[in-house]
Amino acid sequence: MKRALFFSFLIIFSIMVFTINLEKSKELFLYYIQNFDNPSDEFLLTVKKSIDKDLLLYRFYKIALVGSVEKTDVTKKVGDYLNVIYKQTISKDYNEQLARAMFFSYLESSLERKKFEPSFIKSSPNFNQFFNKYQSKVIFASRNFISDLFAKHLGAKIDLPHDIAAPYYTYEFKYTPKFNQPEFLDEIKILLNNEEIKSKFNEYLGEIKKHPDRLSYYINRYTSLMQRNIIKDISNLKNHFSEYFAKLPPKKTNFWWIRWIIYVLIILIFFKSRKWNYVILTISIVEILYLFLAFDVLSNTDATIYGLIAFFALIASIFITLKNKKIFDIIIVSLLVLSFFIPAFSTKDLLMKNQKEFQNSIYFDELTSDVLKDKYSRFSNIITNLLTIVNSSINNTESIVNRIKINLNEIDKNVKTAEYKSIENFDNRIKDFKSLKDELSNYVIEEDINKSQFKRAEKDLEKFSNKIAKLSSEKFEKLFVSELKRRLNLEEIAPSVRKLEKIISNTKDKNSLKIYFYKTKFGIITFVLITIGLFLYTLKNKNYFIWIIASILSSILMLITPINYIVQFGVPMLKLNYTFTIPTLFIISILILFNSLKSLPKKG
Repeated sequence: MKRALFFSFLIIFSIMVFTINLEKSKELFLYYIQNFDNPSDEFLLTVKKSIDKDLLLYRFYKIALVGSVEKTDVTKKVGDYLNVIYKQTISKDYNEQLARAMFFSYLESSLERKKFEPSFIKSSPNFNQFFNKYQSKVIFASRNFISDLFAKHLGAKIDLPHDIAAPYYTYEFKYTPKFNQPEFLDEIKILLNNEEIKSKFNEYLGEIKKHPDRLSYYINRYTSLMQRNIIKDISNLKNHFSEYFAKLPPKKTNFWWIRWIIYVLIILIFFKSRKWNYVILTISIVEILYLFLAFDVLSNTDATIYGLIAFFALIASIFITLKNKKIFDIIIVSLLVLSFFIPAFSTKDLLMKNQKEFQNSIYFDELTSDVLKDKYSRFSNIITNLLTIVNSSINNTESIVNRIKINLNEIDKNVKTAEYKSIENFDNRIKDFKSLKDELSNYVIEEDINKSQFKRAEKDLEKFSNKIAKLSSEKFEKLFVSELKRRLNLEEIAPSVRKLEKIISNTKDKNSLKIYFYKTKFGIITFVLITIGLFLYTLKNKNYFIWIIASILSSILMLITPINYIVQFGVPMLKLNYTFTIPTLFIISILILFNSLKSLPKKG
C-alpha cells in the first residue's frame, strides 16, 4: 500500500519538479508527430530525409550485397535502423531527449504497423537507450547524495540541500564529498520522501555507527545496499513514461473492416434467391475500391490476405485453363507466370555511384560497418575462412620441413657408419625412408584439401568483390580494398589480394538495375486484380470485366513515374524514376479486354 501511494506521489511530482518536465516533453512529442510530414525545423528535416531516402538506400544495398538475413549477435529490427538517426540527434536537454526517444518509438510502431502501446514502447531500442542513460545518471547522483547524507549524519561537515528524518552523530573521520550532480536534486528529493528509503536509511545508519573506526568503508558498503531501493523506485518511471505517452497520439480509425460484415449480410440476403452474380459484383466493387484507396502494401495482414487470394486464384486459373485447353487462355496464363521473371522496369536511381548524398550520410557509414567490419558479415566469414586455410597450409608446410630436417639429420649421421649401410640393415633403412615417404604423402593429401578449400573460398571472395564493383561506388570500393588489405596482410596471400584489386578496378559498373513488378506498389495491386479477373474469366463469370478494367487502370498508374519501390517490410517505399519498361501486366490486361470485346455478340 505504501509503495502504491508513493508511486502515485512520484507520478504527480514527476510532472512538476523532476529534471524531466512531462508537459514540455508532451508538447514537443505532439509537435514532432503533427509536423513530420511537412517539417520545417532542422531536427524533423534531418529525420524525414534520413527515413525517406538514406535508410531505404541503406537497406537496399545491405540486402543486395549480403542478403536479407541479419547474421548478427542480435537481430536488427526497425527500431535499430532508426536508432542510427536517434544517436545523431540526441539533445542535451532531458525533456527534448525524452520527446525524441518517444517520437522514434512512435515512428517505429508506424513503420511496423503495430500499436503504439506501453509494451511496445518499453521494448523500443530508442526509448530504452534514453531511459537507461537517464536512469543510470539518476542512480549515480542518488548514490553519491545518499553517501554524503550518511557521512553528514555521522558527523562530517557537509552542506546538502535535502535531508532525511534520522539521528545525527558526532564522529570524527575523513570523508571526501561525492555529490556533484545538482541537476538531479528534484529526483533525489522525491526519493528521500519514500518511506521505504527512509526506513532503510535509518536501519543502515544504525549499522554503520557500530564501526566507528571504519566509517568510510561501511558508508560505501551500505550506500551500495541502498542503491537497490533507489533502482526499484526509479525503474517505476519507465512504466509511467510509456503509459503516459502511449495515450497521446491521435487515434487512427479504419472503418474498412466493416466490409467483411457487409459481405456476410449480402451473402445471407441472396442465399435463398441464389443471385450470386449480384453478390460477386458488390464484393468486386468494394474490394477494387479498397485496393485502390486503402490497401497497405507494407502491411503483413494485407500482404498475407491478398497474396493468398492472388496465389489460389492463379493456381485455380492454371488448372481450369489446362482442362479447357483454350489457346488464348494458355497464352495469358503463361504470360502471367513469365511476368515474375521479366523485369518490369530498369532504373539508374539505385546505383550507388548516382547517390552522392547517400555516400555522405550516416547510413553509408552504417552500411560500411555492416558489410565490411561486422564480425558476422558475409565478408568477414569469407576472410576468416580464407585465413584459416592459409594459416593451416603455412603451419603444415613449416611443420613437415622441420620434421624432415630432423629425420634427414639423423639419417645423415647414421649413413656415415658402415653398420647403417650394412647388408644386414636393409629393414632399418627401408623403415626410415618409408617414414619420410608417409610424412610426405600425408602432407600432399592435406595440401590438396587446403588447395581445393582455398580455391572455393577465393572464388567466394572474387564473387563478392565482383558484386561490390558492379553495384557500389568508388568511395565504397576504396573502403573495401582498404579493409581487404588490412585483413589479408600476410605476404603469402598477397597474390590473391592483387587479383581482387584487379577485379575491382577492371569490373564495369552496372548501367542500370532491374525491377520486377512485385517490388512496386501498383505492380502488386495490378497482379491481384488480374489474377482475380482471370479466375472469374476462366469460370465464365461476367464480373471478370470490372476486374480487368481495374487492372488496366492500375497498370497505367504503375507506369507513372516516380514508381513506389518496395525495399522491405518495416521501411517506407522508395520513389524511383525508371529509364525503360516492359509493361507485361498492362499487355495481359489489354489482351483479355480485347478478347472479351471481340467475343461480344454483334448487332444486326
